[in-house]
Amino acid sequence: MAHDDHNQHFSGPVAQKALIRKNGKVLLVRYPVGDLAAGKLDMPGGRLHQGEKPIDGVLREVKEEIGVEVKITKILVTGTFNSLSNTPTYFVVYEASLANPQQEFVAEEGEIGEIEWFDEKDFFTLPIIYDEYKEALKSILV
Repeated sequence: MAHDDHNQHFSGPVAQKALIRKNGKVLLVRYPVGDLAAGKLDMPGGRLHQGEKPIDGVLREVKEEIGVEVKITKILVTGTFNSLSNTPTYFVVYEASLANPQQEFVAEEGEIGEIEWFDEKDFFTLPIIYDEYKEALKSILV
């Protein structure tokens, strides 16, 4: 997606994220050098497009960012944060699992620097992009 029309297709400031866990680990993406959030970690996902169903949107965003399909189980938490550009944003975190655990990850060029597994217990000490995600997931992650 070209950055000049970046905001025109979004339905509003809604971020949808997939919390993908496996064997006590959580899958996170790291933003690349040059990005406003360079070096920060996030759950894969993104913004909802106009006219898009929420589940379809999170599935599409995860596939775009990490190159694999996931299965969504349920909504885990919701909340709000102010984005790095100071836009009030509503977020939804879904419980997700890899559709094919053997499939290789492919980072979206220009959007994702790295894709990594981290111990769940370390989530709260990592440089997660928004502290509100940490707060919202306190009752879910060990």
